Amino acid sequence: MTENPEPEPTDVAARYRALTNGTRQWLSYHFAEGRITTFGRQLQRALAACDAKLPGTGERFVREFAAIRYVPTRDDPDKWRKGYEQLVQKLAEILVTRVLLDADWPAGTTFQIEPANPVTGGRPDLVVDTPNRQWLFEVKCPSSIEHQERRAERGHQIPVRGPIGAVPGIRADATLPRDNTLKDFLASADTKFCDFSAQTRTGILVVLWDGYIFEATSALSHEDAGLLTPNSWLHDANGRVAFDAVDGVVVLNHLEILKLAPQEQPIRRDDPFTIGGEGQPPNVWCPNLGRGNLDPLVAVIFDAAPIGDLVAADYTPKDYVMWLNLDRDRDRG
Repeated sequence: MTENPEPEPTDVAARYRALTNGTRQWLSYHFAEGRITTFGRQLQRALAACDAKLPGTGERFVREFAAIRYVPTRDDPDKWRKGYEQLVQKLAEILVTRVLLDADWPAGTTFQIEPANPVTGGRPDLVVDTPNRQWLFEVKCPSSIEHQERRAERGHQIPVRGPIGAVPGIRADATLPRDNTLKDFLASADTKFCDFSAQTRTGILVVLWDGYIFEATSALSHEDAGLLTPNSWLHDANGRVAFDAVDGVVVLNHLEILKLAPQEQPIRRDDPFTIGGEGQPPNVWCPNLGRGNLDPLVAVIFDAAPIGDLVAADYTPKDYVMWLNLDRDRDRG
């Protein structure tokens, strides 16, 4: 028996050049005629793999890439930053779409890219219909550049809302929780998943993060304030905001891989559009209140372990972090 060969890359580079009229855009360097870069080839392979399972997916993503306009940082740093973060968001969607389409789903499984919710009008990134269950997936990346710069400059961090944040003066030089970012992601996913169909279904928000995973796990799963816990800080007139249509959040430790790969500074040289493998850090499943472990098949797809099983400092929810940066402190005198 011979193994199925990997799909040959489609010539999305030529299509991208045509859609952008040969002007300088975000992927122009990687898709330059006659000198496709390593990252360009990896991206083409990822799109070809998606197209092999769901025809038309590659063209859809290429059009979306072409719509993200490049603005030089010297002309407008803010627009450059926003464009780059849009690019990374799109790369994240391709990563998750590829691994889901490539997975060993039961016979008879079908896929839809961004179908409209008939009730709310929201569009999940991918819907997977198996014979027994419907899976809805939404993919999000936080805006990270300003946050990472701020985090590097400040001496301490408050990852979750709690008593420490109320100490007089402590917030002045602190990196504050990113719980509003996670709250917005959950609200968006909840709207897209809620009342999607009458089928038995599971809604999963997939969030990409950098190595400071505790920022996300604290905001989501800290026992005293996490958004997915009974003690969530977020309430409305009816009590705790439950995000009932979201069964949980998979936090992927993959953001830096996708940020650095197009800059030709790869953390992962084999393929930035795959998850797991030797040397790769684990990912995390943060269930919503009352939900249990992630389905074994989906846990394998995302190489994700339950939050309670990960005891490494980078993963566990925290109240307070102090950073030691001797060079920074010396500069401050």
